[in-house]
Amino acid sequence: MKAKSVVKKNKNIRCLLILLLLVMALPVSAVLDAEEPPKRSVPHPPPRTFQHPPPPPKAPHPPRPSVPHGPPASAEPFMKKLEGYNKRLKENPKDLEALIFLANANFDIQRFEKAEGLYLRVIEIDPNNLHVRTDLASVYRHLGDSDKAVETLRVVLSLNPNHEVALYNIGIILLNDKEDFNGAADAWERLVRINPNDPLADALREKVKTIRSGELKPVKPEK
Repeated sequence: MKAKSVVKKNKNIRCLLILLLLVMALPVSAVLDAEEPPKRSVPHPPPRTFQHPPPPPKAPHPPRPSVPHGPPASAEPFMKKLEGYNKRLKENPKDLEALIFLANANFDIQRFEKAEGLYLRVIEIDPNNLHVRTDLASVYRHLGDSDKAVETLRVVLSLNPNHEVALYNIGIILLNDKEDFNGAADAWERLVRINPNDPLADALREKVKTIRSGELKPVKPEK
């Protein structure tokens, strides 16, 4: 019995030695891979979306011209067209198309005194040209004469109470230059009623609301 147990013990020792030799024969990487737990691909958390504050409401813009200005979208170069209108005006000082084109061109390059003279010449020939009168009011405002600008716009509105650009512009001048807040609100309320889809209608409604509620008041000069 003792001899059998010794043989069995020797057999076990041999098995352990063989197993140890096999493990030593494996590449180091294999042993390490066997020891390390399998790696999980952890999904990255989704990027956070920050809540930005809402954009401020659009404020009314400065007076806008009644008709688009600037070089016409034409194949003919602008300077050539300018020369042509100057020539036409020399030949016929009452050429309305030439006068308006040249007045608008001077307005766009901020030669306001020159534009004023040309617009006045148009009005002498065509007193009912309300677009030109509205642009003339913008010229006066740029020249620093807000009273004359308001007076000119009132003439426009006396001839056409629903003239949208005149209503918009008189509101701007009354609010910013004259501090006539209720006058500005009256003009803008009328404009929004006439054209509720005006690009600035929402901003104008908000401005009128602040005026009517008393939130917006004239700034009293310091004594």
